[in-house]
Amino acid sequence: MRVASAKAIFAVLVALVASLTLNVMLAHRVHNLTRVQSGRMAGHVINVGTTVPVLIAKRLDGQEETISYQSTNQLTVLYVFTPACRWCVRNMDNFKTLLKEESGSYRFIGVSLSEKDLADYVGKNDLKLPVYSGLSPETLEAYKLGLTPQTIVISPEGKVLQDWAGAYTGDQQSRVEAFFHVSLPGLRELPEAKAATN
Repeated sequence: MRVASAKAIFAVLVALVASLTLNVMLAHRVHNLTRVQSGRMAGHVINVGTTVPVLIAKRLDGQEETISYQSTNQLTVLYVFTPACRWCVRNMDNFKTLLKEESGSYRFIGVSLSEKDLADYVGKNDLKLPVYSGLSPETLEAYKLGLTPQTIVISPEGKVLQDWAGAYTGDQQSRVEAFFHVSLPGLRELPEAKAATN
């Protein structure tokens, strides 16, 4: 009787140690994944006050152009997107409102991280601003580009004044509205989301 009881207690202890070990390993893994994800987001936001180099990119016609911030006395707003980005589509009404309301006060430049279907995307969305693509890896790194949409405000001296990574939602929408003194319509609902609710 005592041998069976001792074996049962031993088996329970082994199971508890195994369970504790697994939980510690899983907690460590979750912590690492969270840190990596935070690092990815932080790696795609440029610090305010950073001086960025001139932007060398290709126009829609394929010609290379150098964009200097010193060529204007206006602040430059870089709107970074990709044609395949669903959040860029959802944020389009916000951006077009910003562009319409503030184009007299700021210089707006569109920057696509992909050339695929770019001309069609610009035409379909009736974007009334110069749009560029074909950035070098060095430029992508200097500007911390990779997530879309991203909005960067740059002074004529080339200093970053603001950087908003992601679509204009929640607190971020409020910060964008406060900075530009505009009221934005919010995110666009995607057609498949409407179909799912009907």
